[in-house]
Amino acid sequence: MDLSVSLLDLWLAIMASSFAVFIASSLAHMVLPHHKKDWDKLPDEEALLEFIRKNKVPRGQYMFPSCEDWNDLKDPEKKKHYMAGPHGTIRIWSGMPNMGRNLGLTFLSYIIIGLFVAFLSSMANLQAGSEFMPVFIFTATAAIMAYTFGYIGDTIWYGQPLKPFLNDLADSILFGLLTGVMFALLWPGLPEATLPGVTG
Repeated sequence: MDLSVSLLDLWLAIMASSFAVFIASSLAHMVLPHHKKDWDKLPDEEALLEFIRKNKVPRGQYMFPSCEDWNDLKDPEKKKHYMAGPHGTIRIWSGMPNMGRNLGLTFLSYIIIGLFVAFLSSMANLQAGSEFMPVFIFTATAAIMAYTFGYIGDTIWYGQPLKPFLNDLADSILFGLLTGVMFALLWPGLPEATLPGVTG
């Protein structure tokens, strides 16, 4: 009897986990209070906006002070200018955010993560009828890695403050756990007796 599990067998778990994470993400950013202070307002915002308008700064990401060639820092004046700071980055968008487009792409990204979790699960020794906990542990771990590790490099190098980082980390762990629950509940051939709280 073939007990292997394919990606096609896991389509419902992929979609259900993506939807669960999408709802949790929406609640985290629009309803719950922990992200409300993630972004601060500049003291003289209008002056910066006017500078960007006046210079027609194009869409892109910028670092300041700029140092296009590290050899320039051998010049004492340029090194003094660079070391004086402040240091930071700024990203300029091409226009107002398109909420419909961004929400759609966000949901698509969750589906892609679900596909990779499903692929890893199908390649692991998780057969049809596997119990809840082994499936949950494997898929939740894979999903937590996907949701958390992707942005840690940006946090290290581009100065995200600790509190927003911890907020994002907590969200990402929750998203991974939700993914694990959906995969474990919808795993093909899962015996009813293995569901939490169900006794034979």
